Amino acid sequence: MRTILPLAVSAMLLVAPSKTHEQDFTKGISDVKVCMASENLGSLDGLRANKEARTAEEKCFIGCLMKFVEVLNSDGQYDVALFKDHINRSPDLAKMQQKKAALLEVADSCAGKASACSGHCECGVIVANCLAEGMEAKGEETIYDLLEKIFAKMDA
Repeated sequence: MRTILPLAVSAMLLVAPSKTHEQDFTKGISDVKVCMASENLGSLDGLRANKEARTAEEKCFIGCLMKFVEVLNSDGQYDVALFKDHINRSPDLAKMQQKKAALLEVADSCAGKASACSGHCECGVIVANCLAEGMEAKGEETIYDLLEKIFAKMDA
């Protein structure tokens, strides 16, 4: 399985309404910074090095990102209807019908796996793992190259 951080940021970029990739970067960077601040995560170094969320702050950060892309509702619970509505509104995914169909199917398949979790810190990681596994099983790529560009822009 790939890392949770790339999936979270990739999901944000995939489903965030935007007009250009530059706006994607701006929105993605902004959301990452907001979640870092709200979850008291001083650095992404641990997530980058460990390739998974290990600390409470890292897990809550992932949950925060999942709330931004409407994977989790305001209560921090996985809301498949909310997420699918967000996917369907995405102009970028409208141009990638195969990826959109795969994401909608995977969104449904993750509903049962996220039913026993509680709050964004726990549910965000569970749902992110499920979405990553489902998309990889379908042979769909995630946007790791784009993620590296976001980090490069953040580091600049």
